[in-house]
Order: sequence, then structure tokens, then C-alpha cells
Amino acid sequence: MNAHFEAKAASNIAFLKYWGKRDGPQQWPANDSFSMTLNALCSTTRAQRNQVGDHRFIFEGQLLTRSDKRFAKTFRQLDHLAEALEVQGALDIESENNFPTGAGIASSASGLAALTLAAVAAWYDTDCWDTLRERGLSRERLAHLARMGSGSAGRSVFGGYVLWKAGDSPEQQSIEPFYPAEHWSLCDSVVLFSTSEKGLGSTEAHAHAWTSPLFRPRLAGLPERLNSMKDAVRERQWDRLGPLLETEALEMHAVIMTATPSHQYLNTAALDFLGELRAARLRGEHSAYFTIDAGPNIHVIYPNEDRERVRNWLNSKYPGSVLHDGVGAGPSLRRL
Repeated sequence: MNAHFEAKAASNIAFLKYWGKRDGPQQWPANDSFSMTLNALCSTTRAQRNQVGDHRFIFEGQLLTRSDKRFAKTFRQLDHLAEALEVQGALDIESENNFPTGAGIASSASGLAALTLAAVAAWYDTDCWDTLRERGLSRERLAHLARMGSGSAGRSVFGGYVLWKAGDSPEQQSIEPFYPAEHWSLCDSVVLFSTSEKGLGSTEAHAHAWTSPLFRPRLAGLPERLNSMKDAVRERQWDRLGPLLETEALEMHAVIMTATPSHQYLNTAALDFLGELRAARLRGEHSAYFTIDAGPNIHVIYPNEDRERVRNWLNSKYPGSVLHDGVGAGPSLRRL
């Protein structure tokens, strides 16, 4: 009987956002991005070779087919992997997330990273990173394979703080670790304002970015902001990094709202919370800052030394609606 392999990959939160593409089919981003891989909010995917003609995919107990548009990325990624790796044989895939799917918490990043790793392990019949590297599948190559399924998935193949460089061509992109998780114990609490799938998916929204009058000025300023963020992480300067996170998040959402067609991910409750968080910080109640991906839910970032105070503050205001996490060491892979 063919062995089962299980991959766990966590979501990641971008400090400097990946937004807009220079080439969609080649997943070539318009700008560099910089992220923190999380620890607990993850996708778990199991893969096994099967004896039938096509892949079988079960997501959270539901059997899905190629005709299900919601998970078209899954089957496209499996086809891409088989072609890129020159492997044959269909797979049985089972997967689940331990956080809301499609709600702007980067479930495609964790999901496509876990799918890629589990599929590769099943095809190559190994859960050993060293063996994969010896067979031409370094961690960076695995990251680029995952990137083709969902751009941000490439960052979830590494732990800690990760830099995705766009390069001067699609072939010159690089995804590399910047610092490991133990360099700086930052925390992330996600405040849920909606668990429903967002109305406009990130893939479509990326394509609209270039229509915003704010997009090109944004691109011009990002190299300086990235350097400031990298310096802040390198020196563990929270008072410097926190304001940059908020500026970056608000700027990306301004691009989204001024694109054609215009779209707003943030609902009234989320917008009210941003003001509330800032006001409480100014009153000295906590040291947290926010960032936001393409969705309605807010990531609250803070140093580990302020963990108790921030989490008590969030839990008292949004009981049962906060997912607490922090920087993580990266994905795991094992034979079952």
C-alpha cells in the first residue's frame, strides 16, 4: 500500500504587501514583499498515491471535483507540479484549515504550501528535507513551486521572517529567509469581523491594482519602506516597525478602494476597531499596531513582552472572536 504523507504549513502575514502583478500566469509580483510566518493558524494536508485516473480532493470532509470553481487552484497546482517535476500518478488529497477559509487570513498561502509539500512527498516517497534537496528540491525550489499555486504560498514554505524579491524578470525572483523565528518573538492576534468568504478574491483584485491612480506612486515608495522594515526587524525596533505596518496596510487598502472597479474589504465594525486600537495605544493601554490583508479581518501585531496586556484587552472587547498566534518556525512534513 502506498504511504500517506502529511504536511502542515502555517499562514503568513505580510508586513510589506504583495499587491499587483507584472505577469499573472508566471506569478511575477509588482513589488518585493516581506512577511512573518505564523505558528498555529495552519493548513494540514495529507497525500497518497492512488490507483485511479485523476486526483481526488477532500476538503474538510467534502469530496470536490475539478468542476468546483472554489478549489480550481488545487487541481491546477497538482497539474503544474506533475508537469514541472515530470512525475506521473494521481493523488488522494485530504486537507483542512484550523481557521476560516477565504476570509482574508491567507488560507491560500498555507493551503497551497501544504498541498505542494504533501504532494511532492507522496510522489518522491520521502518526508526528509535533506533527501528532497539531494533530488533537486531545495527549500527555495519548493517555495517557487508553491508560489505558482498562490503567490504568498511561497513565503509559507519558510519560517520566521521571509523576503520575496520580485527581481527584474519572472525567472529572477527569489524567496529567502531573512531571520528565523527565534530572532524576534512577535505575536499576531487576528480579530474576526467576518468568517464568510470574501466577495472579491485576491487573484481578481490583483488584476485591478494597476487601475488605481495611487498604485504607481505606491510602487515608487516601497523600496524605502522595505529597507526601513528590514532594519526595524534586524534591530528589533518595535516603535519603528509598528507605524510602518499600519501605513503599509492602509495604503494597500486605499489602492483597492481607488481601483476600477472599486472594492472595500473592511466593514464598519472593522473600521471602528482600527480607531479604537489606535486610541487605546495612545492612552498607554497596549503597544500593539495593526496590519490587514485583502479581507475584513484585522491582524494585531505586538512584541511577546506585551502579550498578556494586549490579549487581555482584545479578549475583553471581542470575546470568542480573536485567534491568537505568533511567529512560527515553518512547515512540517512526516510519513504517517
